[in-house]
Amino acid sequence: MNFQPVTEFLDSVEARWGVPACECIVTVDHEPVYRHWAGHMGWGAPSEPLKGGEWYWIYSCTKLMTMTAALQLWEQGRLGLDDPAAKYIPELGALTVREGDTVRPARTTLTIRHLMTMTGGFTYDQTTPAIRAAQGRNAPTLDLIRALAAEPLAFDPGTHFCYSMCHDVMAAVIETVSGERFSDYIARHITEPLGIAGVTFRPGERELARMPAQICWHDQRREFFLAGKDNSHQLTADYDSGGAGICCRAEDYVPFVDALACGGVGANGARILQPETIELMRANQLSGQTLADYNNTMKPAPEGYALGMRVHLVDDRFPKGEFGWDGAAGALALMEPARRLSVFYTQHVLNYLPNYSELHPALMERIYAAVDGK
Repeated sequence: MNFQPVTEFLDSVEARWGVPACECIVTVDHEPVYRHWAGHMGWGAPSEPLKGGEWYWIYSCTKLMTMTAALQLWEQGRLGLDDPAAKYIPELGALTVREGDTVRPARTTLTIRHLMTMTGGFTYDQTTPAIRAAQGRNAPTLDLIRALAAEPLAFDPGTHFCYSMCHDVMAAVIETVSGERFSDYIARHITEPLGIAGVTFRPGERELARMPAQICWHDQRREFFLAGKDNSHQLTADYDSGGAGICCRAEDYVPFVDALACGGVGANGARILQPETIELMRANQLSGQTLADYNNTMKPAPEGYALGMRVHLVDDRFPKGEFGWDGAAGALALMEPARRLSVFYTQHVLNYLPNYSELHPALMERIYAAVDGK
């Protein structure tokens, strides 16, 4: 495998896209076949070069662990995909929908599948009165989601796709089903079994000291600015975001995506999901209006949306069935079961669309070429 073009590409991302720091790890059939980091800890002035082992907010790559947790409970018969969400959080049984200037009762019942597929009717507005009130009392995950249930939905569950706080709601469901705090569930049932020690929802001084600068693109000014090291999705000090809460090193996330690429079994032999569940996880769930919404607002065809992640639907420049997701600062998780291939790429650049439309596809093309010997 010749990964030199991948290395040259990673070394070029600062000049081409303004990305000051990045890291990429590739595994095939549990074996690490490539790792490279590039860039510097700071931004806008000379700073310390990366050494590897830096910490990053991976934002929505958290969602893959949230979906894994939900499907573990499904395998155990403790959670039904088509169960009403109100079975687990009663406040979700009296939802309303905003329609123009009025608010009416929801016409459909919110289900667990709706939450997993982002068709639940929620949005990503985290400034609503109910959320602000919950923040004022430092509400933990479940209490904040109970407050969120009082806010009107954008549409009736199941009728549209909207990228939203659905997976934050799922974290609260996981808490009620398991009886464990969400971050504790992730540790006990996913990261610890895989031998991972460095995944946290609350980085301390040690982690923050090894976190590269986080920058953000300003659409109006058409320039980057320094964004600090906070995660705006950590809505309170006691809140575990199932949609965007994880901070980790690249090497800490890799055993997880490697397990998803290899039928649910980690390199250490620990099983986190059954192979049949992985197939369900990566099966497209959208059609008609919901698929059109997804292709128009998130990922263009031939991408579909499975249980909390994208899936490639045809064989073209990328293989059919390849699946994964990305993060708000440009992280990318990719799994391809036919090759037992996993990729994890991470960086710290917020609100920058070229991360997804240009950088990620270009990186994926080079990695597939290297793995396939082209």
